Amino acid sequence: MKRIITFLLTAAMLIPCVSCSEPTTSDQAAASTAVSTALTGAGDAKPVSDDSEQVNAILLAAQKRKQEILSTPTSIKKGDSYIQGETYTGTAYYVSNNGKDKNDGLTPETAWATLGRLQNVKLKPGDAVFFERGSIWRSARMPNNVRGTKGITFSAYGAGNKPIFSGSPENGSGSEKWKLYYNGDNGVKIWEYYKEFSECSAIVLNHEIPVPRDTAYWDGTKYYCMDMRNEPQKKPYVVTEDLMDMRCFPMLLYPPLSLDERAFVKGYDENGPELVTGKLYFRCDAGNPGELYDDIEFIAPFAFFDGMSDNQTFDNLSITSSVFTFTSGFSNGNSTDNCLVQNCEVSWMGGGVTGYATFNETGDTRLQLNMNSIGRNGGGISFDGSGSTIRDNYVHNCFQEGIALETFTEDPSSMTDNVVSGNVVEECVQSILLCNWDMEVNPNHIFKNIVVENNYSLYSGKSNWDNYIGWQYTSSAFTLQGGPCGNDGTLVVRNNVFGLSEGTVILINKYEVDYSRVFKENTYIQYPGKMYIHIGDKDTKIKYKIPKYFDQYLGDEKSVILTATVNTSDAK
Repeated sequence: MKRIITFLLTAAMLIPCVSCSEPTTSDQAAASTAVSTALTGAGDAKPVSDDSEQVNAILLAAQKRKQEILSTPTSIKKGDSYIQGETYTGTAYYVSNNGKDKNDGLTPETAWATLGRLQNVKLKPGDAVFFERGSIWRSARMPNNVRGTKGITFSAYGAGNKPIFSGSPENGSGSEKWKLYYNGDNGVKIWEYYKEFSECSAIVLNHEIPVPRDTAYWDGTKYYCMDMRNEPQKKPYVVTEDLMDMRCFPMLLYPPLSLDERAFVKGYDENGPELVTGKLYFRCDAGNPGELYDDIEFIAPFAFFDGMSDNQTFDNLSITSSVFTFTSGFSNGNSTDNCLVQNCEVSWMGGGVTGYATFNETGDTRLQLNMNSIGRNGGGISFDGSGSTIRDNYVHNCFQEGIALETFTEDPSSMTDNVVSGNVVEECVQSILLCNWDMEVNPNHIFKNIVVENNYSLYSGKSNWDNYIGWQYTSSAFTLQGGPCGNDGTLVVRNNVFGLSEGTVILINKYEVDYSRVFKENTYIQYPGKMYIHIGDKDTKIKYKIPKYFDQYLGDEKSVILTATVNTSDAK
């Protein structure tokens, strides 16, 4: 749906609404007030001139760039020599919703129908797999042999929209799929889906409205309510009492597993993971959601691709609606090298509950589970390796990072020669993330020759998927996270547009002057009263146009710093 840019920001929009349960104690209320005060500066700064005209031009350029990515034609062709992203040299295979698995799959006219048919093919480096545009595969997961073969190209053929690989098992539209489970006072209506579901981190209505998963703490026998700091309370969680309007909850009754296993996977067999299932509830006071919305998708635990191999290429694909446990969009945890992701759309990823800490656990155990006592993870395109390029993609509505280069302490060598360029990233919590988890700089394990350039990174944190109050702090257009992100001077973040974040534009987890001044000639846009820069444990509230901070902390001497009162709901 086309939207009109409006140059208006009401007072209510200055403080994002943290939905779901209201604080029930004075401590919770104090925490909410503290975060809101940090974000707005308690009104201690005077308004500045409005840069809306300039911001308007930037947003229109971002919109144009997004449309270019979505309409990019396939240009990969058979060639005598291999040029990644341009040619393939081996056999081409074709897959289409109009195909049949009994075909040979060697031409568009004899295409296969399912991803599973590829399991019987012995792929070789240089081969390519083309998927017909306009097709959709649900509960989509590529077979192991395909994911494990190096040097494969995956792209699209035909005309129309990019082929879709969705974790959502079906479209939940249709009044017959939802029955009224509870009709309470004040118009409360809770609906139950017609069949059991596994983990559902959110429901997506008409491809644009998120219905977040409510979070409750599972202690092994029952659920308990959470406060806004994600701490479990003594009150048992009751769907009819605690589920807020436009939120969902999968009532998964987990078996008595150990802490490390307490997630929605019961076990594995030759067919893949065995999932815990339960009733799925959706509070929709407006009426039967199956009647109100033409398209209802579930962010579910199925993933198109889990673990890349070296030298693989992904071109002109649309990957959507998967939670974290198996993958988050594109993921590799094995330091896979020399991969290319281009011209793809990656959307509505992550947010699955992956584990629980017990009531009495503190410190490192809680931190490992992410967001205190409930672990919820998942992002869009994540790489742990060298020599890879992420270019010209549209990434949006991801629970954590949109695009991440992330290296871990146990990785054997430095991360080198990666490029993130020409992407449009919108409505992710941390839109673009560079992370090295070393707590101290290790010269043998640093960033080398990493380039992040010519990206649009906008509206970070706009779609809040969590009760957790800390999302207001963590959402950012660009993040350097982990220990000091050591580099040899060849890490550069240049010519990007970072802005309009619900939290802060730039988040640097641990500031070190030798490692954090990597920014050059970027444009930074923020709302009045919101943070431009947040560094470590100190809240550096750069509310308006204070260029010295961009030089001092970021090294960006030629930055463009804008303040704009555009309405985040309409300026897209």
